[in-house]
Amino acid sequence: MKDKSGAHCAQSDPRHQGRRRALLTIILSLCVCFALAAPAAQAEGIPITTLLKNFAPLFAKGTWLTVEISVLSMALATVLGLIFALGRLYGPRWLASCVVGYVEFMRGTPLLVQLFFIYYGLPQIPYIGIELSPLTAAIMGVGLNYAAYEAEIYRSGIMAVPRQQLEAALALGLTRKQAIRYVVLPQALRLVIPQVTNDFVALFKDTSIVSILAISELTMTFRSASMATGRYLEFAILTALIYFGLAYPLSKLARHLEKKVHPHHDFGTQH
Repeated sequence: MKDKSGAHCAQSDPRHQGRRRALLTIILSLCVCFALAAPAAQAEGIPITTLLKNFAPLFAKGTWLTVEISVLSMALATVLGLIFALGRLYGPRWLASCVVGYVEFMRGTPLLVQLFFIYYGLPQIPYIGIELSPLTAAIMGVGLNYAAYEAEIYRSGIMAVPRQQLEAALALGLTRKQAIRYVVLPQALRLVIPQVTNDFVALFKDTSIVSILAISELTMTFRSASMATGRYLEFAILTALIYFGLAYPLSKLARHLEKKVHPHHDFGTQH
C-alpha cells in the first residue's frame, strides 16, 4: 500500500505534470506550425500531402543513415573510451600522459575541424595519405571525438569504486588484471550507464554535423528537399519532429537508468 501510495504521489507531482505539459506544448506547437504551413504549400500548387509523400523515402533513408552513424560511432566511442580510461588509470606513466593529451585535444577542438581533418586532411599527408569514404570518415570522426568524453566518464566511474575492494580482491589471490576485470569494472560500468546513455542522445544530435561530408543523413536530406522545393518551414518542422521522436525515448531511458542505479536519489520527482 505504501509503495502504491508513493507511486501515486510521484505521478501526481506538479513537476511531472509540468514536464508532460511542456512536452505536449512542444509537439502541438510544431504540429500547428506544420498545419499553418500547409495552405502556403497549397497556394503554390504543392499539396502538403503530396510533398510529404514524394520525399518520404528520402527522409526514411536519411533517418536510417543517421541512426546507423549514431550507433556505430557510439560503439567505437564506448570501446575506445574504456581502453583510454584503463590506460590512464592503470597503464604506465607515458601511456597515461598520451591519453590525457588525447582527451584534452579532442575535447578542446571542434568536431567540425576534426571531421575536415579526417576526410580532407589525411589524404594529403605525404607518403601515408589515407583516403576514407564519407561514411567511414563520419563514423571515425564522431566516434574518436566522443571517445574522449567517454574516457572521462569511465574514469570517474572506476574511481567511484572504493579502492578497498580492489585491495580485498588482491588479498584473496586474484591478479591485478582479474581484480579490475571481475570486481572493479562491473561496478563502474553500472554507475556510468546513465551518463553514457545521455551522451548517446547528444551524439545522435551531433551527427547532423556530418552533413558537411555530403552524406545524405537526415540534415542533408532536409537541406536537399528544402532547396529543391523552397519549402523550408515544412521540412524543418518534419526534421525536428524526427530528431525529437528518436531522441526523446533515449532521454527517458537515461532517466529511468539513473533511477535504477541511484534508487535513493531524488531526481526532482518527490518533495
